Amino acid sequence: MTRPRKSPEREIYGIIGKLNNASKIQKEWNAHFKKKGIDAFMAKYPTKPDQLPERLSEMFHFDRRMYLVGEDLQESVGQLLDELDESTDEGKVSTIKNEGGIFIGFFQNIDTLAPQPVLP
Repeated sequence: MTRPRKSPEREIYGIIGKLNNASKIQKEWNAHFKKKGIDAFMAKYPTKPDQLPERLSEMFHFDRRMYLVGEDLQESVGQLLDELDESTDEGKVSTIKNEGGIFIGFFQNIDTLAPQPVLP
């Protein structure tokens, strides 16, 4: 498990699994947050399928707002979520949003997903 947050006001976002261009995507999100003056950070959390329950637990306990999901986990994570949006194709999930402790799975093209904070 990761360490507790030092700043509870800071919004935390994450990338789990293997994602093409993960470093570039992380850098773009963090640059967006800085430019807009948003106290938020996009981090990478190395994750294997058997670690998904732990990552989702961290998402809940540490109030992480969103995960971008790597291709290697997109089919297996859906069954662990509270809801799947109609955008999910056969349960394939590329984005998980934490909306007040309810985990909702979406399928979006991560490469074209514009950085944006997830409001509570």
